Amino acid sequence: MFRKTCVHLCVLTLLAVPSLAQEAEPGQKPPSSATNEELVTRIFRVEYADIRDLANVIDIFGGRIQPEPDLGVIGWTGLASMLPAVEAAVASLDVAPTPAPNVELTVYFLVASRKGGGASSVPAALDGVVVQLRDVFGYDSVQLIETTAMRVRPGSRGDLNGFLLQRPGAPIEARYEFSFRQLKVTEDASGRSIRLDGLQASIQTPRVVVESGEPTTRSVESGIRTDVDLREGQKAVIGKTTIEGGAEAIFVVVTGTIVE
Repeated sequence: MFRKTCVHLCVLTLLAVPSLAQEAEPGQKPPSSATNEELVTRIFRVEYADIRDLANVIDIFGGRIQPEPDLGVIGWTGLASMLPAVEAAVASLDVAPTPAPNVELTVYFLVASRKGGGASSVPAALDGVVVQLRDVFGYDSVQLIETTAMRVRPGSRGDLNGFLLQRPGAPIEARYEFSFRQLKVTEDASGRSIRLDGLQASIQTPRVVVESGEPTTRSVESGIRTDVDLREGQKAVIGKTTIEGGAEAIFVVVTGTIVE
């Protein structure tokens, strides 16, 4: 009698074990330890980054993501263990963009003469240019007649125009125009360079001609069109226009400084 009762009890015990373990529906795996982890919800305010692009990055951490561009926020619900990684991603990607540098361009207009006897009158910063004009072009004296400047961002165009008011002895002042299609800044092992694409420098010089026996002043335009590359701080002679039968010429000199 005792052995028969024991057998029935053992069978009942074995049948009860499977019934306790199978709480999930048929065909599903029992929940892992990860699925029992605490879920957290955070709302991230986005100041600088594109909200949808940032949401796509956060998506790699799993969870539920709700980007709201109109509100400037991203809602995220996911595992508590992933929260530090999500916070770090948002902090590293939602940063203010680095401002593009400005480039300060200075343009000098010099009048050079072969008449002889005249002393040069230019700032000390242009002494190297004066030596070049004497040695290469054979001009005896060089005078600074105009200085103008502009500040431009990379990728932008630039325009300058005005009158050469300081040209000595001119009955009518010459007019200048200086422009370029786009400014670029590049950098290599030798340093930074400034490129001016589509540069145009022109000067309208007054000329006195005789028409029907009467002297008449006409404006004659000359200039240069080119792409220019110059090292930061370098002074480059980019062109000239000859006046008064070749005895004098107006030279255009450009230099640039990158301002962070």
